[in-house]
Amino acid sequence: MPTTDFAPERRRMLTMLGTGAAVAGLGALASATPATAAHATASASEELSTASYGSGSGAGSGPAGSAEDELAIHRLLETYLFAVDTKDKTVFRTLFTDDATLTVMAHPDGTAGIVKSGIEAVVANLDGAAAWGYSTHVTANAHVRVTGRYTATGDSHATAQLVYPATATAPETVVVRGIRYRDEYVKSAGVWKIRKRVFSPLWQYNGTAVQIAYPN
Repeated sequence: MPTTDFAPERRRMLTMLGTGAAVAGLGALASATPATAAHATASASEELSTASYGSGSGAGSGPAGSAEDELAIHRLLETYLFAVDTKDKTVFRTLFTDDATLTVMAHPDGTAGIVKSGIEAVVANLDGAAAWGYSTHVTANAHVRVTGRYTATGDSHATAQLVYPATATAPETVVVRGIRYRDEYVKSAGVWKIRKRVFSPLWQYNGTAVQIAYPN
């Protein structure tokens, strides 16, 4: 019968196609499902929205959410605190995108605050560090989530010790402050930078500084 004669021929055709072609066929079938189509659309949208940041050497290398990306962002957080303590505007400038925004003195829930828009306004905010003589910022904990090839978010805590010089009415004072940073990052030319940062002081206490007795 025709159906009986066709079966061996069909088996021979499948054998000729081989495993690689069969796998490709399954991939094509999977790509036609609604869930996969939605995922592809979301990925394309992400690529378009971050295209201006993803260009350049090394951009987008490695899988999204790789340990390498997370480590790079943790280093970014540490470098930020170092630049603040050393009052180094040159380093500070390299940590932000040109269109970055920095919100300072936001409420603990991240609302309100004073917004600095654009790289020049963000860098100028470091002038406020002149109010204290010395400072030490220490990262307490940080939760970093890489959301795409060129995008990530972060929520971190730090402790700041700020030494304010003596005045005519007050001795040298140490201000100890708990801080929370809510961030958005982008990968630009293979380097992670801060595109948005919201700085919220959470708690604070003050004390009188004690002079260090150096041996010579």
